[in-house]
Amino acid sequence: MEQKAREEDDAVRTDPVRAGQMLYERRCQTCHQASGQGVPGVFPPLIGSEWETGPPETPVRIVLNGLQGPIEVAGSTYNGFMPAWRDQLSDSEIAAVVTFIRQWNTNDAGPVPPELVAQLRAATAARPGPWTAEELRVLESGP
Repeated sequence: MEQKAREEDDAVRTDPVRAGQMLYERRCQTCHQASGQGVPGVFPPLIGSEWETGPPETPVRIVLNGLQGPIEVAGSTYNGFMPAWRDQLSDSEIAAVVTFIRQWNTNDAGPVPPELVAQLRAATAARPGPWTAEELRVLESGP
């Protein structure tokens, strides 16, 4: 386990997309599956998800603070809970895993810089719990 963590740290510095894949395999695939297709009716897919390929702030907010309640992804509604990772992952690690997901398979979205994660981490530090899809949509639409 310690060796794997060292490999992830090295990869974050040298190849963030590879590091993101390694983090995904350790932290995310239990729910979202090795294929990124999730579990129908339980855990939403990440491949082809507009939540992942839209504004980069959205998946960063979800990883930082978690998500709870109903969310529609690829025409199906899911009503579950995703835990917050803000206390377990660094800004670089969150940037790497979100970048990996945004560029994985048919997803074709830009990378996420660690500076964006740091900015959102600071801006949401006082947030008491997970996001809802409705709150995220309001944030996406801007002031």
